[in-house]
Amino acid sequence: MSNLRFWETGETMRYIAYKIYPEEFLNNEIVDNALIIEGRKVRRVRILGKVEDINVGNVISFYVDGVNVRYFEEKSVYIEEGDIVDVIGRPRVYDGEKYIMAEIIRKRDERWIKLRDLEIKKTRKYLLENAEPYEEDLEEEIYAEILNPEVVKDKILALIENLGEVTFEELAGMVNIPDGELEKYLSDLKNSGDIFEPRPGVYKVL
Repeated sequence: MSNLRFWETGETMRYIAYKIYPEEFLNNEIVDNALIIEGRKVRRVRILGKVEDINVGNVISFYVDGVNVRYFEEKSVYIEEGDIVDVIGRPRVYDGEKYIMAEIIRKRDERWIKLRDLEIKKTRKYLLENAEPYEEDLEEEIYAEILNPEVVKDKILALIENLGEVTFEELAGMVNIPDGELEKYLSDLKNSGDIFEPRPGVYKVL
């Protein structure tokens, strides 16, 4: 795909993180782990806004101007409600709620809000010209093809093997299938002896 844009660093490939407004994340659809903006698939986003409603547990969760952000990394992040933060991450959907799976979280100050508005306006043409096109009919055809149960099961097993250890929520954000179906596939993989749960809701390859 000539229009696909990513960075390659070491063994991983990273899509460009396009700057968007928080309301664009809230008002647009996520398909195949990509936010659809004006007919383009945005696989990494960058938003700026004020932190609200911090919840610290196994996963750090908070909101940035209404956008749910979840941070799965082990590295500590120090933020407080009311902070202005710059978040880079991947669009995901879990249990019907859209969120950003954060990779980078940086504190900023109020001056960045006006600057970000200018940056978004300046770079929007680049997004529309270079981000991966979204063709709805083709997406549906590909999605139907990959729903072959054995293909999906192999994909889930490969994800768990590559990640070493993964939670149900992380898997749900990576595979575009309903939670109930994911639970069934995971149950099948446990019954076949391919994976196990070292802790409830956490999966590893045997």
